[in-house]
Amino acid sequence: MSVIPIRPSIASTEPFPSKRRAPVELVTTLGELLLGPHADVPIPSVADILSAALALAEGTRKKSILPLAVSPAELVLMRRGTDALVSYYVSDGAPDVRVLDRALPLRALLEHAAAAATDLASRDSDPTSRQLVSRLAERALQAEIRPVREPAPPVLKRGGALDRPPAEVPLAFGFEASIAPVADPPRQTAMHSDVHALLFDGVLWVWARDRRIPLLRGPIMLAISRMVAAVRSLLEAHERGRPANVRLRAGSFTVGVRVARGGERPVQLTLGSRDTAQVSIPELTVEEAALPILRLASDVLHALVSVDRSQARNLRVSSLREEVRALRRRARVRPERPQSLVHDDPERLRLACRAALSEEGPLTIGPAPRALRFDVRWEVEVEGLDAASTFLCGDRLVVATPQHTIALDREEGRMIWGHAQPASASFMTGTVLVRVAGDGRVALCDIDDGETFATARVAPRTGGPPCGVLATGGDAPPVVILAEGRAGLVAVDLRTGELRWRHAGEGVGTFGLRRAGRILLVTNGDGAVTAIDVVTGELLWRLAADGERFDLRPAVSGDVVLAVSGEVGGDHGTLFGVDLFSGRALWRQRLETGPASEPITAGDAAALALGGPRDSMLAAFDPRDGRLRWMTRDPGISLGAASLVVDQHLIVNAPAGNVVALDLEDGRERWQRHLAHPVADDVPRRLEPVLRGGALFVPSASVHVLRPHDGTSIGEPLPSELVPDWTRVDERGWVYVAEESGHLSGLAPRPTLTLVT
Repeated sequence: MSVIPIRPSIASTEPFPSKRRAPVELVTTLGELLLGPHADVPIPSVADILSAALALAEGTRKKSILPLAVSPAELVLMRRGTDALVSYYVSDGAPDVRVLDRALPLRALLEHAAAAATDLASRDSDPTSRQLVSRLAERALQAEIRPVREPAPPVLKRGGALDRPPAEVPLAFGFEASIAPVADPPRQTAMHSDVHALLFDGVLWVWARDRRIPLLRGPIMLAISRMVAAVRSLLEAHERGRPANVRLRAGSFTVGVRVARGGERPVQLTLGSRDTAQVSIPELTVEEAALPILRLASDVLHALVSVDRSQARNLRVSSLREEVRALRRRARVRPERPQSLVHDDPERLRLACRAALSEEGPLTIGPAPRALRFDVRWEVEVEGLDAASTFLCGDRLVVATPQHTIALDREEGRMIWGHAQPASASFMTGTVLVRVAGDGRVALCDIDDGETFATARVAPRTGGPPCGVLATGGDAPPVVILAEGRAGLVAVDLRTGELRWRHAGEGVGTFGLRRAGRILLVTNGDGAVTAIDVVTGELLWRLAADGERFDLRPAVSGDVVLAVSGEVGGDHGTLFGVDLFSGRALWRQRLETGPASEPITAGDAAALALGGPRDSMLAAFDPRDGRLRWMTRDPGISLGAASLVVDQHLIVNAPAGNVVALDLEDGRERWQRHLAHPVADDVPRRLEPVLRGGALFVPSASVHVLRPHDGTSIGEPLPSELVPDWTRVDERGWVYVAEESGHLSGLAPRPTLTLVT
C-alpha cells in the first residue's frame, strides 16, 4: 500500500515540554489565588500572568485579556486601586462566566506569579529563556505598585419601555444598565474582541399584556445575546414553515421559543431566571415576538457605544449589531405568496429542448458473465478523502480533499498531480473540477494537470449546504449552476469563469435542483416549483400551491414533472403532475400521509415512499393522470436506499443490507438478497448500484456482484476490506472502491477461459 503524503504538519500545542512545566502545586496555588479554591479550570501560562500583573502594577496597562491556548476561554485582569479584579469566562458561542471581578491584592498576585515563574525557570534547559524568566520574576518582586488614575465612574443608562406601553402592544422590554468605559481603549486602527466589556450589570424587565415583570439582575447583555439567538431560530422555523421548540440559557436566565404549525399567532415566548419567576407569553405573531427583542438589543448596544466610543471597534458588538439589523429586516419582510406562471410558448421551448432531452431510457441488460473474480491491483491512502468529492474521469481518479486535490492513475494508483488548495466544496462537471470556497471564490480546474484556468466570485452560500448542477448539451454553452446567498442561483461559464446569469429566489430551504434538457427545475422550501432556462436564467414557469411547501427535488418522466409537497415524515402531502414545457398543472393527487422521499422515475411510472420510517409504503403512480398503480411495503427508500431501474425491475439497495427487485408492473417482489448484517456491519455512505456488462455491482458491507434478473451471485464478493463508501466501475470492468477512512483501491477482473466448440 502506498501513502499519499498530504497531511500538513501540526506543531505541538503544549506551551512547554513536560520537563519545563511548573510543579502542579504551584500552578494550583496560583489558580486558586486567581479564581478561588473551587474553580477547576485551566489558566494561561505563568509567564503571561506575570507579565500582565507587572503591567498593571507599573501602570502601563489597566486591563489585560489573556486568551487560553488549550480551551476557548479568557482570563481578564483589571487594575482597581491596589487590587486586581479577576474575571474568567468560556467564550465558546454564548459566554459562560465562571468568575466576575473577583478582587485580590495585586502584591499577592505578583509574589505568587513570581514564585511560580522562578521555579519554572530553574527547570528550563534553555539558558536564555531561563535568564529572561528569572529577570521578569525579580522585576515583579521589586516592582512598586504605582498609583493610577481612578477609572471613570459607571454611567447609568435606562431605555426601552420605561412606562406602561399602549394596550395594543402585547410585548415590550425595558432595561437599566450601569456601564463603565473601558480602562484601556485600543488604538484607533485596532479591531478587538472584548467579551468582558459586555459583562456590565443591569436590570431587565418585560411588559407583557399590561404587566411589568422583572426578568434579570446582573450581566443583562449575555441574556440579550441568547434572546437574539432565539429570534434567529424563530425566523428560520417560520420561513421554513416548520414547528420549533428552542430553549437557550445564559447563566440563570432562560429564553424559550415555541412555534406552532400554521395559525396567525403561532409563537409562545418563555422568559425568566432562577432568581425570578418565569413567564410565558402565548399567541404572539412572529413580528410581535421578534421585533421587541431586536429593539431591546439595539437600544442596549446604542447605550454601550454612547458611554464608550471604543466599543464600536469591539468585534463582539459589531457582529451582534449586524445580526440584529439582518434579523430585523427578515422579521419585517412579509414574503408574497408565489403566483403560478405558465409559459406562453411551450412549443418553442419543446423545440429548443428536443436535442438535450434525448436521454437514455431504462437500462437494459445483456448476458451476464458466468463468474467473476477480482484481484486487488493497488491501494493508496489519501488523508481527508470524501466520498462526495471523489470522481472517476477517464483514465484517472480525482480526489478533492478539504486542503488538497490529487489525481491518481487508474491503472497503477500512482499520483499524476497534486495541488494544495483552500477548503472548499467540489463538483465534477465533465472534464472541469469546480471548487467553491466558503467566501464565494470559485476555481475552475482542468483535470489534465489540476491547474486553475479560470476563477469567479459569487455570494457566499448561507442557509443551506453548497450545491451545484452541470448544464450543457445541444446548443447550450457549458455552465455550472451554483447556489449562492440565501436563495439565489448563479451560472458560471465552464470555459471562461464568466458569470452568465443570476436568479434571485424566494425560499430559504435547501435547494432541490433537477435538470431536464434546457430546463432547470428548482425547489427551495417555499410554495412553488420554478422552471428556469439554463442558458439565459429566464423564468419559464412557476407552479404555486397555496398552503403547500416543496422541500423535495422533483422528478421528470417524459414530458411530465412530478413534484411532491409536504414535510418529510409529516401527516399530509400532495403529488403534482406538471407539463414540463408550459408549467400547466395536469393533475394533483392528495396523499394519505406525508412523503418520505423525493419522487423516483421508474420506467413509465413514478415511485414515492410515503409515511414514517417504521410504517412507510412505496407507491407507484401513472405520470399521465396521477392514478395509483400499486402500493407495497417500502424496501428502504425512506431510509436512504438507492435505486436503479433495469428493464422492468426497480432494484433497491437499502442501508440495512438488503437488496430487492420489484416488478414495475404490479410492485411484486421478484427477488431479494441479504448482503450484510443490519447492525453488526458498516453501512456505506453511498449505496448506488452500478450496472456494467450485464453484472450488477451492489455496495454493502462489501461489493457484491449479482445477476440483475434473479439476484444470484456472480462469484464471491470483492476481496477488499474497505467499506465501499464510493464505488465506480469503468468500461473494462475494473472496480474502484473508496472508504472515508482515507483508503482507495483498484480491483481488476481475473482473466477467464471460455470453452468454444
